[in-house]
Amino acid sequence: MLDLHCHMLPGVDDGAPDLESALAIARAMVALGYTHVAPSPHTGGGVGGDVSTATNETTRELLGRALVDAGIGLTLLANAEHCVGPILFDRLPRGATCIGRDSRWLLVELPWERVPQPEQLLFRLQTKGYRLLLAHPERYSYIDLATVERLVERGVRMQVELGSFVDVYGDRARGRAEKMVEKGLVHVLASDIHRPKQALEWLGPALAAVRDLYGEAALRRATHENPNAIVKDATATALEPMTSS
Repeated sequence: MLDLHCHMLPGVDDGAPDLESALAIARAMVALGYTHVAPSPHTGGGVGGDVSTATNETTRELLGRALVDAGIGLTLLANAEHCVGPILFDRLPRGATCIGRDSRWLLVELPWERVPQPEQLLFRLQTKGYRLLLAHPERYSYIDLATVERLVERGVRMQVELGSFVDVYGDRARGRAEKMVEKGLVHVLASDIHRPKQALEWLGPALAAVRDLYGEAALRRATHENPNAIVKDATATALEPMTSS
């Protein structure tokens, strides 16, 4: 499996506080079947932090070497979680950290507090030539399913949290995640892990819950096939939504 949303890089944002924690997350994920992770430190001025491209790359290289030294078989890929707002747009002329480095896909998140015309913000990013994977749409209080459907029609693809299927984010997020699968609006499932405790306590049960609800083929599509297609810069239309078998 390939995880496209994980705060594993040590000491850079609100994720793993140190190298020991990062390695613990890695061990837990490998034990669950992950072979690749694209750590996604916050950037763009959101509440989770604002990690520079240089710090992202340097810390990912450091963690990669530590994984090898510790004998942990996990490959790290380039990525960042871009907060959509003025800071991001100001920096775009200098580039952004695309998923896997060589794709045109950006992992993006909207602010948690309501912003005017969120659809227009995302479409503005698309006009810059980027393909968008929207993080945790089921968790935004001001984004309803009708909005998600319009975004998908316009080529934005959706990354839902695995934790939403086991009530990590509450009943509302779980209900919306399940409804999104039912409507064919989920393309990627990711962990959004920040601490080893999360990986140890609920990531395994979440994977099992999705497998029980929708079948192995659906889980594989959202945790392996589509994430790998994104890294290879597949078009949005090439990503089939996960469906119940």
